Amino acid sequence: MRIQWKALVCAAALAVFVGAPAWAQGTEGKIAGTVRDTTGAALPGASVTATNPAGGAARSATTANDGSYSLALPPGKYTVAVVLSGFRRATQAIEVTSGGSHQVDFSLEVSLSEQVSVTAMKREEAILNVPFSVAAPTEEMLRSRGVVDMEGLAANVGGFTVQNLGPGQSQVAMRGVSAGQIVRDQPGVKEQVGVYLDESTISMSLFTPDIDLFDTSRVEVLRGPQGTLFGSGSLSGTVRYITNQPEMNVRKGFVELGGNVIGGGSAGGSAKLGFNVPVGEKASLRVASYYNRVAGYIDAGASCTSA
Repeated sequence: MRIQWKALVCAAALAVFVGAPAWAQGTEGKIAGTVRDTTGAALPGASVTATNPAGGAARSATTANDGSYSLALPPGKYTVAVVLSGFRRATQAIEVTSGGSHQVDFSLEVSLSEQVSVTAMKREEAILNVPFSVAAPTEEMLRSRGVVDMEGLAANVGGFTVQNLGPGQSQVAMRGVSAGQIVRDQPGVKEQVGVYLDESTISMSLFTPDIDLFDTSRVEVLRGPQGTLFGSGSLSGTVRYITNQPEMNVRKGFVELGGNVIGGGSAGGSAKLGFNVPVGEKASLRVASYYNRVAGYIDAGASCTSA
């Protein structure tokens, strides 16, 4: 009788230990899916991480050659993130149930640093498809680098230099050829670098207005002769300020304020204001304005003396 009782206890204990992993596995849920780009192509090697906002441990997986992945997770709410070099990070929120299976697919967009659309050829196309040398720093890129005017832009674009001629005016040079040069055997001053605000010319013979980059979508710097599309005033290149376009059915305002003080000199600052308002159902109005005060000092003021 004792032997039978001991055998029964041992059998019960063995059943508990053998069944424990299966029971624990049964309490977990599963997420699975595929990671693709916007064209539908699979993206292998993407890192998929599920994190519990409540402080639970994160679990990760890497997509296979067909872009698929799967993760076993305890029940709860998770944020699933996908990261792959050259693409924007994507996230989704999901609630995992006990024993449930959930489909979580991702479509990744190419990051801004990899895909920029320009209109340098009078039509919108990817910058990689433009058949000449062009740089097109975006609003996000310029803002992250603290660029607010053409001089700052020149410091971030190769083959493009700017000489300051005073507040609000500059002389632009592209590949060593500057605007406002006097051409031999031709009377007057000739433009060599064309500067455009959207589709309107703003460059002048002797100098170029140095406008603020507030509310500018991007700046296209086209290096090399551009006479075919932009005329004889773009012999060495063209600079195009592309402003943000009005947004339909959107009412919003945006403002920037700044200030600075120079030791031993005056104070400076800036105020920038813009707004976007709908005009009926088929039109919108967008206005941007700015005021800049440049601080400075006089190193050695001249003194007037009389005998």
